[in-house]
Amino acid sequence: MTKTVLLKAVAGVFFLIYPFIVYVGLEAFEPKWFALLLFTLAVIRLLASKDQGNMKFYWLGAAGLVLLATLLTGSPLGLYLYPVIVSLIFFSFFFSSLYYPPTIIERFARKFDPELSPEGVRYTRTVTKVWCIFFLTNASLSIISLQISQQYWLLYNGFISYCLMGTLFACEYLIRRRVMSVNDA
Repeated sequence: MTKTVLLKAVAGVFFLIYPFIVYVGLEAFEPKWFALLLFTLAVIRLLASKDQGNMKFYWLGAAGLVLLATLLTGSPLGLYLYPVIVSLIFFSFFFSSLYYPPTIIERFARKFDPELSPEGVRYTRTVTKVWCIFFLTNASLSIISLQISQQYWLLYNGFISYCLMGTLFACEYLIRRRVMSVNDA
């Protein structure tokens, strides 16, 4: 395994379990150290990424906002708002693709089917709108979870939001299979 792949894997795992690390780590470390770690891993992710798109810069921007908020306030609030920032960035990325096509989902679909039909393009546009709603809802629920308690923030951002995202992926896959089989008939 190359050093780059290993660094990307470590950064990926960190971002995946971020809520757990923050929840447990804030008992022992100051928020600024976690914000600095988050930003450092976002830089590593950026440098290790072969992706030519802008998405890698969104991760860095989100981590930069968290670092700035944490350093300016000295509080962990920026760390807790990271999932909100990420959801809002994803929302903006997906939403802007509705006005500057092709949509994000259409780009994914064309990797598998370069000759996507007009019906397929309409379908991917609808799916992009669904993901926009999901990201706005996810950001809102993340904020609400923090208002309830740190434990609920951990539960929502470290488990429930992943389950909701997985459910949306699964439902969309099943609907797509059905839509495609109807269009093929």
